[in-house]
Amino acid sequence: MVCSPRVTFRRLAAVLGLYVALLPCVHADEPCLDPDAELGAAGRRKGVQKRDFLKRLRLEMSAWGGFYASDLLSSSYDYGGAVAFYPGEDFGVEASLVVTPFSLAVEKPLTQFFAGETFKKGLAFIVVGNFLWSPIHLKVRVSDHAIAHGDLFLALGAGDTFNDTIQGITFDVGIGLKLYANRFFAVRFDLRDYVMVQEAVAVQRVTNNLVGLFGLSLFIPGPRS
Repeated sequence: MVCSPRVTFRRLAAVLGLYVALLPCVHADEPCLDPDAELGAAGRRKGVQKRDFLKRLRLEMSAWGGFYASDLLSSSYDYGGAVAFYPGEDFGVEASLVVTPFSLAVEKPLTQFFAGETFKKGLAFIVVGNFLWSPIHLKVRVSDHAIAHGDLFLALGAGDTFNDTIQGITFDVGIGLKLYANRFFAVRFDLRDYVMVQEAVAVQRVTNNLVGLFGLSLFIPGPRS
């Protein structure tokens, strides 16, 4: 049986009319999107969001401690602190202090061999100034209902180490992570390499001193609008 073009046209018109009649019912139950929701109006992504934690024109005061691993001397602990200021959101300047005991594990055998003291133990005070750059802002999910904001930052600078075994300038390069607990406090993790010319037991060489630090930071004054 072959349908005529007129019958086919009538069927198509009937189907189209039924669709137009049911169209309001289909969209009546569709939920409206909130323009302030995560996707924004009409389902479009809102793009880059504002940071919940702002550092611009704020002073950061930190206290830290951790380990000190040296090429030439024995590994030990360290402690100290830092003060930083941020003229911009991604850039800052920092003055830091690391205090660590300088000792040599082979001192006792050498003393017995040479019948005298070959290395004098003492504290070393490492004072450096750094430029800070925070190229990456991140979010970390800490629980089902909480997200912590943070920054991944780089440090580069130079200074001096106050100890009799050090000759010349101390250079500093490092990487760190800060997680902001609220608008004023942050937890920080630093890994830095202090490069210096060091002399001990009649050996003088350029040494890499790896320092791992865990600290707490206080940001003042209050966040700016």
